[in-house]
Amino acid sequence: MVAKINKMRLPTIAYTILLLLVVGLLFRLGNENFLSIYNLNTIVGFAAVLLMVALGQMCAILIGGIDLSVGGLISFISVVFTVLVKPVGYWVYPICLLIGLLFGFANGFLLTRVKIPSFIATLGTGGILSSLALLVSGTPVNVPASTYSVLDVVNGSFLKVGNVLYIAFLIFVLFSIVLRLTTVGRKIFYVGSNIKMSWMSGIDVAQTRNIGFMLSGLGASIAGIMISSVRYGGDPVAGQVYVLKSIAAVVVGGTALTGGTGGPANTLFGTLLMSVLDNGMNVVGIDPYFQQSILGMMIIVSVVLTFERSKTQMIK
Repeated sequence: MVAKINKMRLPTIAYTILLLLVVGLLFRLGNENFLSIYNLNTIVGFAAVLLMVALGQMCAILIGGIDLSVGGLISFISVVFTVLVKPVGYWVYPICLLIGLLFGFANGFLLTRVKIPSFIATLGTGGILSSLALLVSGTPVNVPASTYSVLDVVNGSFLKVGNVLYIAFLIFVLFSIVLRLTTVGRKIFYVGSNIKMSWMSGIDVAQTRNIGFMLSGLGASIAGIMISSVRYGGDPVAGQVYVLKSIAAVVVGGTALTGGTGGPANTLFGTLLMSVLDNGMNVVGIDPYFQQSILGMMIIVSVVLTFERSKTQMIK
């Protein structure tokens, strides 16, 4: 049965686009307001933030790992950004990005040097970051009105299009260039495809895996900045919902959990599907408790279609 499933594997992007169209049509039939301008803007706005997290998560998954710390990092960046925006002004942006890169490096260090599996390492750092976020601010905190102009980097618009979308597009292009057109990007795919052969070919596997997790930290920090800017405030638990949803967006888009297969385009369509699904289920009135079941089923089906069983000697 497994062999038949592997042979029948659908082209992942085509599968995701088809599913996206079908799901969108079903939600339109369920509620005619689903395709209203207001609701479409809501979908795109959520997708822009989720895409930032998912692109970073994709890099961790491409090297054969996983990053469960993104939720804690988003929450931490959210409150740190809000607290620092008044005293440091525009410097808050590079500071928060640097924090994301440093914690991404810490995750990579735990994996490559301390030899802790990424699942456990990032689960631990995610818990630490969640705790630090609550220590910085135990409750949601607002950005001072006097610093609203600093947030225009994210909240502003150009040609009636919000800067959030421009930022999402630029980051998507950046990740695409890094992964598809640079030596580092090719190494990420090589390591994810076959770590032993990569090492034998002279690739610095530890350095490549560190870069993968640093890119994950970068994506999560950008998401944290965007969330705080749009909400004009930080929330110490803002990032928790993005852990499962970022993994789902990557996997549903066709990036294999075993690494080495997928890419930014896959993640883009996976993110759009997750955003449409998340919004549509609320619009048509599906019970929130049942929504998690639907999400879980989609992840299982997507893994069945993309999982490279030849890379895993034993399922555990």
